[in-house]
Amino acid sequence: MGTSQEERTGPPGTRFALPSRAPGLRRPVAAGAVLLIAASLVLHVLVLKDSYFVEDDLLFVGNAYQSGLTPDFLLRVHNGHFMPGAFALTWVLSHASAYDWTLVASVTTAAQALLSVAAFRLLGLLFGYRPMILLPLTVFLFSPLTIPGFGWWAAAINAVPLQLAMVLALTAQVRFARGEGDRYGRRALGWWLMGMAFSIKGVFVAFVLFAVTTAFLRDRQIGWIRSMLRELGRHRRLWGAYAAIMGGYTALYLARRSAAPVEGAVLPQTGHALEMVGTMVGRTFPSGAVGGPLGWLSNGVTGGLAAPSDTLVAISWVVVAAVVVTTVVHRRRAVRAWVLLGGYLLFADAVPAVIARSGSVAASGAEPRYVADAVVVLMLCLGFALLPLAGERDAYRRPLPGGSLRALTAGLAAGAYLVVSVISIEDYRSGLSVDRIRGYFDTVRAELAAAPDDTVIYPTPVPDHVMVPWFGDGRLSSRVLTPLARPALRARMTHPEPSHEAKVFDQEGRLVEMGVFGFFEPLPPGGFCLPVTDGAVLVPEAVSAGGPVTAGSLFYSAARSASVTLEVGRERLVLNLRATPGDTIYFPMRTAGRGVRIVIDDPGAQVCLKGLAIGAPAAPPP
Repeated sequence: MGTSQEERTGPPGTRFALPSRAPGLRRPVAAGAVLLIAASLVLHVLVLKDSYFVEDDLLFVGNAYQSGLTPDFLLRVHNGHFMPGAFALTWVLSHASAYDWTLVASVTTAAQALLSVAAFRLLGLLFGYRPMILLPLTVFLFSPLTIPGFGWWAAAINAVPLQLAMVLALTAQVRFARGEGDRYGRRALGWWLMGMAFSIKGVFVAFVLFAVTTAFLRDRQIGWIRSMLRELGRHRRLWGAYAAIMGGYTALYLARRSAAPVEGAVLPQTGHALEMVGTMVGRTFPSGAVGGPLGWLSNGVTGGLAAPSDTLVAISWVVVAAVVVTTVVHRRRAVRAWVLLGGYLLFADAVPAVIARSGSVAASGAEPRYVADAVVVLMLCLGFALLPLAGERDAYRRPLPGGSLRALTAGLAAGAYLVVSVISIEDYRSGLSVDRIRGYFDTVRAELAAAPDDTVIYPTPVPDHVMVPWFGDGRLSSRVLTPLARPALRARMTHPEPSHEAKVFDQEGRLVEMGVFGFFEPLPPGGFCLPVTDGAVLVPEAVSAGGPVTAGSLFYSAARSASVTLEVGRERLVLNLRATPGDTIYFPMRTAGRGVRIVIDDPGAQVCLKGLAIGAPAAPPP
């Protein structure tokens, strides 16, 4: 053949020659890819339509407004995750428009569209633009394993950039390995760095690049181990750069993890780890690989956990075994593809997830987002196990069935996969229930827009259906809801002052008069005022927990404007009272301690203290 042709190798005895651009074949393949990508994006958009900000999303947005775009903010470790790129993206989008789901969904969809096109381009680059590349492309585009990590923003800012970085790095590495220039090797390293910026699992992309290069792109006939050694010798500077960067990245991660021990990763218990890995590798991934799980344990906000039936798990393993055995029998080097996939699942997905989620229940193994990135490797390995590389002459060790039978088998397999996948995705979407959360934020947004700048709003936890108690102080309104407020109002929400008209958010997001629930010192029997001793009222039994969620209220009357000084431990707080026959002033209690002393600064003002409450600010019962 001339130089304007590329070879496509079939079974022994079958050889096809196609023009380098293959316009007669490439156009329908590209058209088919466009249809598949468009259909998959429709499903993804529908998932986003029924999703909203939940849980960690709210924590990330709140943190973005508590800090500038500083190294300390970007390099924090969150529950074992190191993701400065994700934090930077969240900060930028949040400051552009806080809690704007349309903006977030648009960015996520655009990234998914780019990822889909890049995946098609990678498959075409590796195997040529033949119709069979649409099979692994279909598996990737419609995999239900990627859906939970796509619809949940906190997961999407890890998962989608990581998958995109992996695909783009592989694309550049293929061109580098084919001798198209050293610049492609540097580009692959750059995309690898991008992946690590968004997910700690990006580290493992370097191993995928090395494995693909040595197993399929260079010296594939001499044995995999010898190919690895030759590659390390041939490009020692490039792979040395990977190793050096990986070492520095690991050191930085460990240093930042030690700075946040509560959020960092720890070694798990053996039984817990084995159960989690067994669920992840034995049930979640194989059932998802055939289009499952077909069922979900829904939690209403993030779609829930994969819950494949035992029957589906058994069927999925039969299908997986049949594909592996068939490809190993017919395709040279198919074993390498499946070893790559298995190694990635174990070392890149299972082990990091076990360490990061060591404090969680073993059911975390049923969270598909932990294996979403493995779907890219599945697509790649399925292609390596089924198809010859462009220009590969010794792809098959045994003849495959005739072309029409192969096409029919591939078509039926793709069709069955599509049906099962669409059912799984739609079942996931039906389990999403975010209307109440969306309504809560719509109400808060409207209330803050109508509130005057001098409104004092005390921090209270957002409702449990918005953020679970596990988030602690991270779920306080002073952190979660301040991004929706104007700067002046945001300052009063973050550092509330003493006020006679203090407000809090109720369970529906409305601003209501504040109440204090906890310790209460009432009037003595038959008395009209709390007893005054040496110009002060002593309440020895009062207890203040301090911190951002402790406040007090003082019930009083006064003949004229006056002030009292409230003392708790070393804290001194001056409260300005107004002339009134009866009123209540609310104030923050930031210091922990037992015993309160209230000094009446102007005895002539005829101040009568009628009661003291110390506890948690909260909305009055409905």
